Amino acid sequence: MLVYNSPYAVRSLLFYHILPHFSSKNLFIAVYSDTMYRRLEKMYESLAETSPHIAKLLDRAKIIKIGNNDRISFGELYQLINYEWQKFVDVVKRLGNDDVILFHGFSIIPAMYGKKAMIDMLKLFDSISENITLINKYHEKLYDERTEKLMGRFYDVVLRVERTEGEFAGFEETHVIGVDQSIVMDIKPGFKRFKIGEDWRFVEV
Repeated sequence: MLVYNSPYAVRSLLFYHILPHFSSKNLFIAVYSDTMYRRLEKMYESLAETSPHIAKLLDRAKIIKIGNNDRISFGELYQLINYEWQKFVDVVKRLGNDDVILFHGFSIIPAMYGKKAMIDMLKLFDSISENITLINKYHEKLYDERTEKLMGRFYDVVLRVERTEGEFAGFEETHVIGVDQSIVMDIKPGFKRFKIGEDWRFVEV
């Protein structure tokens, strides 16, 4: 899980570091709603102009789209699901060790539907393979404290990405990135400070 306060920074972390790290796996992108797909599409168009090698990675993606419209502009449409949650669960259950799935737009579900949505998410996590690599994200101000703590319990590792202003006027902004929570013994909690370089990758400062 990625928790962030800067969409720009989390995009750099996700597209330039995390997804390339898993490039040997089959990439699935699950998108909740046509509106959230349009936002993802805009990100792809930007990446195609600035970072064609990252866009090529997304071109290989299989798209699981929860919505009404089967139009896609990159990757391959793997499944269109008309807001049928159980059908989505059935699709994700088929994925396994060689697959990585990115959730895009799913963070709005608990915010919109509350407790029922959290129960549905838990059922999803109970159903899928233990060995699948699943990546989700949400803005740190989206949920109340209780919901945020509950969300953290769904994931093995929670990364936090926080934008910080320069210490002095005129200094460039930096980002504190690190492991906030982990149940994996060799991934220890801790943070470091980074800036975004000219190639949109993070550079430690």
